[in-house]
Amino acid sequence: MTDEWNPNDPDATRVLYDLSMWSFDQQAELSAELAEAEIPHTWDGAELVVPETHEAAADATITVVEERLGIVYNADAAQPHDDPAAVAIDLTPGAPTTEYDLAEWRPADREAATRALTRQHHAFRWEDDLLVVHTADEHVVESLLDMIENGELAAGDDELATDDDDEQLPFETLTTFFLAGDRLRRNPLDADGLDQLLQAIDVADPARPPYGVDQRLWARTCELADELAGALADGEQPDEEATIEIASELHDVLRPFI
Repeated sequence: MTDEWNPNDPDATRVLYDLSMWSFDQQAELSAELAEAEIPHTWDGAELVVPETHEAAADATITVVEERLGIVYNADAAQPHDDPAAVAIDLTPGAPTTEYDLAEWRPADREAATRALTRQHHAFRWEDDLLVVHTADEHVVESLLDMIENGELAAGDDELATDDDDEQLPFETLTTFFLAGDRLRRNPLDADGLDQLLQAIDVADPARPPYGVDQRLWARTCELADELAGALADGEQPDEEATIEIASELHDVLRPFI
């Protein structure tokens, strides 16, 4: 959430996304994507809250994460298995419509448009390669299509992945460091926190951040994790005061991205 947007402002128009079927790690990855895109947001339980002015951008970002995590839509209902509220809506008979010829688009990009329009509850239909929408929805649809054309929804496409991408750690590695920091700042002798910390350190390479994680953030995370492990294991006894201090810093550094 940014300082410029107050979700508790009664005059602020908000858009809510029910993500109660998403796991914590999936929600954490989405939060990181929203922060990277500088989209104001907050969470109300399992509901994602964004200002209406950022609805199209938020929807596009959600679609990126859906593609990356492999969320599959039901072919008959165009409904994602983990979001029963997202159902394709038919066009209203007689309402003015606008057509977009997307014959030159890749199937993956057309599917991205389908997912985003479905989640936003905008009516549409495909007529071969023509996308047909209500004229009243043009501003949202055109914003979405621009994002796809600019490559903002292509990050999760398998055909664009490289060998280097295949070797990248999942974003959940960052979440593991965060959870370790949270546990150890509360209790520097927490065995589960130490286990999470050591597991993450064991697979982490400071030079190769997980997918979607800024290099500088990742390098600082690894540095703090090593300092934290040193405070716990380098001496004859764990340095509890240093552990709490370093774990708190690790928690605070990662909190905006989780």
